[in-house]
Amino acid sequence: MKMRLIGILIALGLVMPPALAWARQGAGRAMQQQRQQVIQHHKEQKMENRDFRKTLQGKSPEEKKAAIEQHRQQQFQENKQFRQQIHEENAAFLKQKLANNKKLTDAQKTELINLFESQHQENASLREQQHSGNVAFFQQIANDPNMTQEQKRAAIQEHFKGQKAQNKEHRKEQHQENKAERKKIRSEVKAQTQGAGTTETKEETTK
Repeated sequence: MKMRLIGILIALGLVMPPALAWARQGAGRAMQQQRQQVIQHHKEQKMENRDFRKTLQGKSPEEKKAAIEQHRQQQFQENKQFRQQIHEENAAFLKQKLANNKKLTDAQKTELINLFESQHQENASLREQQHSGNVAFFQQIANDPNMTQEQKRAAIQEHFKGQKAQNKEHRKEQHQENKAERKKIRSEVKAQTQGAGTTETKEETTK
């Protein structure tokens, strides 16, 4: 069940950004609710797909093609809105968590928020790019009279295999970016703490 959930999260692009993960510590109930939202969203779209396939019966190839393209676009927009909703919830949580943090400076808090927003925009841009590529790819496949159904299925599998590798590399890059950011801020906080301790020692000495 856990691996299935991770698969759903990755498919929807909703794996929690590492920049936010540390802030979610102690918020188990909120995380569980969000996971349930994702699972419910996935179930609803599966039901939509099942019902949609029934509507294709009796349609001509051209009508099926147009209906499928419209359905894909509709679900893409649904996923886009759902991701934005989740992002806004996470952004609000992160800002509240940072507001209550006494160790970080305002500049460091702003830096974390900016990174979180920047990565969200990167992810949204990548999904838009891939969606446009998918639409063009499916149109090309559908309009190729020289390809058999088996060849088309194989081409689609290969297409998404490449896309999966691209997403994996993208997540890896963001993970490394977050890792470097966390290391940098921890180092700054440590230096701030040591500096404060040195100042207090000097003050005690001069009393």
